[in-house]
Amino acid sequence: MRPEAERICTRCGAKLPGSFRFCGHCGQPADAAPPRRPSTPSSPRMPSGPGPVPASAPVAPPRLVLVRHDGLPGASHYLDREVTICGRRDGDLLLPEDGSVSPRHAAITVREGRIRIEDLGSTSGTFLRLRTPRSLTFGDEIRLGRQLLRLEPMPRPSVTAAAGAPWGSTDPGYRARLVQLLEGGGTGEVLPLRSGANSIGRESGEVSFPGDRYVSGRHARVDVGEAAVTLTDLGSSNGTFLRVNGPTEIGPGDQVLLGMQLLRVEP
Repeated sequence: MRPEAERICTRCGAKLPGSFRFCGHCGQPADAAPPRRPSTPSSPRMPSGPGPVPASAPVAPPRLVLVRHDGLPGASHYLDREVTICGRRDGDLLLPEDGSVSPRHAAITVREGRIRIEDLGSTSGTFLRLRTPRSLTFGDEIRLGRQLLRLEPMPRPSVTAAAGAPWGSTDPGYRARLVQLLEGGGTGEVLPLRSGANSIGRESGEVSFPGDRYVSGRHARVDVGEAAVTLTDLGSSNGTFLRVNGPTEIGPGDQVLLGMQLLRVEP
């Protein structure tokens, strides 16, 4: 049943039921009072159809930030195009003061939210800092401190020597080796690796570089197994780097080494 309409007395303001002909307070004829409709709770007004969706803020492109020698961030470069060329003389990101950076050194591609880096045949190579253990293949190049090392298979000793001779065929257990690559070409020391764990450091380990202050005391470890060789950084101060071969995916937090320039990917 619908509620009865009320009136308001125009003289005294009293509420009058709709059936009253006169105000019960002051006697004013009720016909002089305009009808007052009963109030009903209001409902929120809903849009009649799908409205415009608020535009989301544009997402900033990733960037490369130069890491200075003191560890602080330096200049940054936004990767705001599909392909960014890095080099000493040509390209979009220039590193003109580093003679170890090639004129056209590396290319960084951003496509469908994925970032890849590729060396362009540079002289000194493009290296990616290890964040997790990585499997190696023979021919891979490792940079730690000032050392550039190449992993090679270890030739097995000849079995033709006479048994019992001091230069005989005893197998010392070496399965791989690291060959030191010198600046300007050529090779230096040959560092054999036994099966199992081989530590690399400045102060101790199966492979040590006591004269390189950029190598940590316990820097990295090479695990030589029957089916795989694995490289692990041991929390070194300056990092362990692996040379990229072909397009290599990178992401936020990764660090790449071009010549002597260290660059960090940031979102």
